[in-house]
Amino acid sequence: MQQFEGHISAREGSVLLFSVLGAMLFLQYPQYLVRIGGPAAWQASILITLFSLLAVLPMVFLVRRFPGESLADISLQTAGPFVGPLLTLAVSFWLLAVSVVSLRNFTDTFINTILPQTPPSVLIVTATAAAVFSSYRGAEAIARTAYILLPLIAAGVLSVLVFSLPRMDLTLLFPLWGFGFRQTLVGSLYLTSVAGEAVALLAMGNVFRTARCLQHSALQGILLFGVAATLTVTVLVATAGPPVAREDPFPVYYLARLIYLGRFLQRTESLIVLFWMFAAGTRFSALFHAGVASLSGALRLPEYRPLLFPCAVLVAALSLLPQDYVTVIRLERLVIRPMGFGALAVPLLLLILATIRGKGAAGNAT
Repeated sequence: MQQFEGHISAREGSVLLFSVLGAMLFLQYPQYLVRIGGPAAWQASILITLFSLLAVLPMVFLVRRFPGESLADISLQTAGPFVGPLLTLAVSFWLLAVSVVSLRNFTDTFINTILPQTPPSVLIVTATAAAVFSSYRGAEAIARTAYILLPLIAAGVLSVLVFSLPRMDLTLLFPLWGFGFRQTLVGSLYLTSVAGEAVALLAMGNVFRTARCLQHSALQGILLFGVAATLTVTVLVATAGPPVAREDPFPVYYLARLIYLGRFLQRTESLIVLFWMFAAGTRFSALFHAGVASLSGALRLPEYRPLLFPCAVLVAALSLLPQDYVTVIRLERLVIRPMGFGALAVPLLLLILATIRGKGAAGNAT
């Protein structure tokens, strides 16, 4: 087992996962909800939350059988010395791929909204250096940073939603089931793959104080994200209407630009950009660290830190490959999202193997 400094509590783990998933609210996630649900995007968000909670249950039960162990250790014990590292390696590659797409996504978002003259390489190198530093400090540092920043980010987003209330037209939230129950249901099942990012917690499983902490972190983090996504998309649709909401790629930024608090307090979206940067940094750092930790575990290295620099160079280089922002969005929606189901399948497969082979200590979570 790899040695990590520090421990993560259930509260910190919940906030960490919520920060990783919640950062998507600044990007295209609300737009995806509107595209599959139309005026009933809020219903699609609720369905995705329920499906996601069900999707992470195998991981919750797996952690109960292997308290205090990471994905790499569980895979080795359950699937053997050949298949086990391959499964861990697959999850590691997926986490790093999500890191690449997230880095480029946020970079292009900043350039398109507030920094049009900034070369992408400048932002990518800066963000990668920050991620390397935070990962070097360890998972506990990332989790506690997310815990400290969450009140600021939440206050900023809630302020935007509250000040948007006078513009809301609740009739835009109907009819129920939007484009039809079948399309809403199928689209919600497709976006359930976002729960695959909860595997990042399993990749860092040995830094949680107890197995129960990791279980609560996974379930509470997804539940918090579901509540935040439902509130955000409800205000977005009721304010902008489904036709505009499904086309605007920056929903929170769009709502912030509509706020006018008087002639002496204008351009409030500049504050949102600050919270935007905090959320982006937390998401990228956590996913990058989980990917590197899984990779070192798959390679059976005693320490993950020697892999930080080469992985950072690789991630930064790959994030420069997409030709434009449209390519990044298509890559995220058509490649990364479906691969999330593969990440969710790994804990399920390990749980089945552990049950068949009698591995782990079922019911011994402390």
